[in-house]
Amino acid sequence: MRRLVPILLSYCLVSPFCAFGWWETGHQTVARIAAAHLTPAARTRVARILDVPDTPQAVADALAKASTWADETKNDTKTGEWHYIDLTLQDHKSDILLRCKDNNCAPARIALFAAQLAHEQANANWSQLDALRYLVHFTGDIHQPLHTISDEDLGGNCERLDPPVDTAKNLHALWDGGIILAMDTGTDDKALAASLEQDIEGWPAARQTELLRGNQDDWVWESHQLAQKDVYDQLHIPLEPVMFPATCTDAPSAITDFKSDVGSAYVDSMKPVVREQLEKAGLRLAKMLNEAL
Repeated sequence: MRRLVPILLSYCLVSPFCAFGWWETGHQTVARIAAAHLTPAARTRVARILDVPDTPQAVADALAKASTWADETKNDTKTGEWHYIDLTLQDHKSDILLRCKDNNCAPARIALFAAQLAHEQANANWSQLDALRYLVHFTGDIHQPLHTISDEDLGGNCERLDPPVDTAKNLHALWDGGIILAMDTGTDDKALAASLEQDIEGWPAARQTELLRGNQDDWVWESHQLAQKDVYDQLHIPLEPVMFPATCTDAPSAITDFKSDVGSAYVDSMKPVVREQLEKAGLRLAKMLNEAL
């Protein structure tokens, strides 16, 4: 994946549509946090599935590597719809099922692959290794707020940033990785995970318990509300009808012509939000793996 990242970033520079949930650093960071919070029994199962030694470092490295597989293969596997859920600004939490036709959305796939791991058996299409890699990746995806929202804009892909923020040329790319790149750790997932672990260690036990409540649908709705507040409301993005364009070319001009002051002040104010989303994703992933394995 490291050789692939420059290609993805270059694509994001020239294309209005770059829908990779958390770039490599974000996904690997989530995986490393999860690995640090596995029970011994769950870690042993993960090590066996990934075919690595049952040590904390080996499992963390292997899980981080596995976390990007779903993006690397989604064109071949035709699983792009599994990485997000299009909840409109007009939707309610009860609309999650409505926006997930044939289980082709992130929360439904999280539930399916967690169940597959718990039963310790492959299905006709996906091995235990595949199930683990998908579960790791999609849990990260639903904590990227713009993978849980739609305003006739492909989850923020159609609002261009002018000027760009580092390599991010649209709002989706800003949240996928632009804000992470602006942090002190840059692209170093090990350093970022270590920094986030220091935050987690300082939390009172009640906070961690509270963050682990609920299931994937609850976490999707939490991310959706966060996107509405910290992106659409804060940046004053106009509310559009409930429609789902195939590309940004089909998006309304109110969206494609939208200009917002997304400067260093906004990026700095969102860094703590992104840090907490990564922390939540890692801890919640560990919870699901511990329960399933």
